[in-house]
Amino acid sequence: MILNLKKYFLRFFIIVTIAFCLHVLLYRAFLSNTGLSIQFLSEIYIFLIVLSAVHIIAIYWLFKKWPRYSGFIFTGLSLGKMLFSILYLFPYIFPSNEQSIMWAMNFMALYFVLLTYEVIFIAKSMGKNH
Repeated sequence: MILNLKKYFLRFFIIVTIAFCLHVLLYRAFLSNTGLSIQFLSEIYIFLIVLSAVHIIAIYWLFKKWPRYSGFIFTGLSLGKMLFSILYLFPYIFPSNEQSIMWAMNFMALYFVLLTYEVIFIAKSMGKNH
């Protein structure tokens, strides 16, 4: 399987930009009085962009090295990504209050949007090459 990294990252940054703009608009319309800040949204986006970039580059490298085990590689790296996400959220969700729930919900919404994009892109790439 050969991933086209330029194509992936171009679409990835377009999706992230659209998601961020929508997120900010929804924040200003509905969440501006909850204590959730634009700075925290920016931190979420930066963390998940870096994590997703590392994830897809590792997938690209490992798929080239061991194409036979691509399903296991994707699953293992996705679990690692999930573990890092949980570790990132720990300080925010354990002072259990309404604000921590809002933080976790905003984080998970973006996490699932990016995960969906990764799965669709990798499935299409694998389908073309197998």
